[in-house]
Amino acid sequence: MKRIHALDFFRGIMLILITVDHFLSEKDIVRHFTYEFIGWVTAAEGFVFLSGLTAGIIYTHKLNKKGERYTNEAAKKRAWLIYRNHIAILLFALIAVLFGYGLNEYWVNHYSLFAENPFLSIFLGATLLYQPIYLDILPMYAVFILFVPIVIKYFEKGIVWQLFACSIGLYMFPIFMGSNILNDITQIRDINTGFFNLLSWQFLFFLGLFSGFSYYYGKTNQWLNNKYLLLSSLILFSGLFLIKNLHVNLNGLDLLFSKNILGPVRLINCLSIVFIIAFVSTKKLHWFSSKPMCYLGRYSLEVYSFHVLLIILLKPLKEEFSDFYSIQITHYFFAYPLALLMILLLIVPALFLAPTLLRKKTYVLRKTEAIPPYEDAELANDSLSLEENKQLV
Repeated sequence: MKRIHALDFFRGIMLILITVDHFLSEKDIVRHFTYEFIGWVTAAEGFVFLSGLTAGIIYTHKLNKKGERYTNEAAKKRAWLIYRNHIAILLFALIAVLFGYGLNEYWVNHYSLFAENPFLSIFLGATLLYQPIYLDILPMYAVFILFVPIVIKYFEKGIVWQLFACSIGLYMFPIFMGSNILNDITQIRDINTGFFNLLSWQFLFFLGLFSGFSYYYGKTNQWLNNKYLLLSSLILFSGLFLIKNLHVNLNGLDLLFSKNILGPVRLINCLSIVFIIAFVSTKKLHWFSSKPMCYLGRYSLEVYSFHVLLIILLKPLKEEFSDFYSIQITHYFFAYPLALLMILLLIVPALFLAPTLLRKKTYVLRKTEAIPPYEDAELANDSLSLEENKQLV
């Protein structure tokens, strides 16, 4: 059995990019190259697909080796762990807004309900009906994980195209009905289900899940050896890269590129890049084995959760530094040297402390059903262990 370090590597890279994108301002020249530079795609899309891919491999393995009951319990335990992290971050943000000296002035506009009605914000946040900025990722993953065992079970039964049809139908719903349908139905002003539309983004997670399931049974090699798929992906990627960076007029087509509902062009852009990277990784797997990146990717939940705490604590200070000293590069973009130093010397190094500070040492399903240490790590951190002769999808 051997861990797939490349998947950890890519998750680590996505976490670094997400942290940079969340910390730096929109006008920062560095962020220009980390956020949608290669097309209508960000680290968020990559991370969601990788999460589905990882879950597909792990829970297919669990279902085959441990059975349906164990797999269901493992998914519930994982979802509960993600939910607990979400609640911890929610309370941290609430404290920052209510009592944080220098923090409340910056964050009160982003977390206005915390200041206006703390008790309502806690209730809505705990029921996933209030997901302001940075608090809308973990709830989405928790919901997705709960559905993983049943989806894989039906994959095993051969009910694949029916599931694809269902997932595509859910994906299309916000495109035709609007992304704020819940708010419109309830007419409750304070409901905020987050930037990322759950129905839209489940399709990308679903595609990753199916890829992980297929990989487990060795069915992905036929895709990766298909030269027509590779050529199509290269053409799509190159074309969309040129259209975006040449600033072609696309007025009236915003829905196709929308991030919150994962517009069709954005989805296609993401999948083309995923396929190209997957193809390269099968040929040059040793390129994707950096130990620091693999370390971050292995503990992705802890690292992501910790990065949100760092953003809440340090982003207001970064804004002060940016106002103090900046260099204009173009009519729109600026260089913020002090902000860059904070990223390189403080924020990113601090991410490596997350597994030590946040990782739970023991992990059991029930008092009478303790999980051995190896399974402990696998369940808590989405470890990946498969035979050496399998290639990364």
